[in-house]
Amino acid sequence: MRKTLAGILLGLGSLVAGAARGQTFPGTFAPLHCQRGVMVDGLRDQSGAVDDRDIVGTVAGPAGFRAVDAQYLYLRMRLDASPMQGGGLTQFAWGFELSTDGNPTTYEILISVDGASQTVRLYHNTATTVADSPADPAEDLVMSYPFAQNGRIVDAGASLFGSGNDTFIDMAVPWADLERLGLMPGSIVTVWAATSTNPDRLNRDFACHDGGGGTGIPSLSQIAPAPLAPDPSRGPGPVGGPGGTGTDTGGGNLLGSSGIEGGPGCSCGLPHGHPRSGALGLLLVLGCLATRRSRPGRDVEKLPRLI
Repeated sequence: MRKTLAGILLGLGSLVAGAARGQTFPGTFAPLHCQRGVMVDGLRDQSGAVDDRDIVGTVAGPAGFRAVDAQYLYLRMRLDASPMQGGGLTQFAWGFELSTDGNPTTYEILISVDGASQTVRLYHNTATTVADSPADPAEDLVMSYPFAQNGRIVDAGASLFGSGNDTFIDMAVPWADLERLGLMPGSIVTVWAATSTNPDRLNRDFACHDGGGGTGIPSLSQIAPAPLAPDPSRGPGPVGGPGGTGTDTGGGNLLGSSGIEGGPGCSCGLPHGHPRSGALGLLLVLGCLATRRSRPGRDVEKLPRLI
């Protein structure tokens, strides 16, 4: 059990709806990460997760983003189709789980959009009832914000994989509420992105994970992302960073190299601020390759090369 006094007090706060606080969304977002590059995901790789329930993304057009300003953390997810139906959202959920304690088998914060209630929700996960699972339900609803105030739908341009257009779903949460849960702009966290049938957990299509057309969902540790900071200017990023600098300075969909080719599959991050070249970098890459676990039904990955 990871129940804390702070979690109990924040749970009491969930009884009071958050006051509507509008804001202007930023024009530039930086990409979220898989393990060795930006957040990506294939088309219809998870059974039952299609259209607005299907996260999609490529290196050139990532699946997940974030941005910050003095008041808000902004998160963005790319979907294969719009989640709008009539005058409101479809009856599903879209969210991001964040681990703030360095343990890739648990998450502590969930930020989600709940289509049923037309809200952006902030949860605190204070106890583990389903081990190493993104479907572990978050116990405490800390705050709820109207989607009309703290969310938006944005046309993402031509589809990455087919006809029509992709869609961004954006959500904003005040730092004043996140900091009560221990999350600050410079905090080092890992972030999982997925669609869901429930706003208090993630259980449908996961970025950085090839579902192979099946119905099973991955464990948290199976797709543990590379650590990052909510504030892109504070790093760290994928190995070398999107611009090869060691920090995450990627903006919007305009990305440079991701440091190491080969896509997600192994966390090979060098210590923040350490050069990529030299014996240490080589040892870390080789150590990562030696400890990589194979995945059923997946081709053996090629040796990654530094770029």
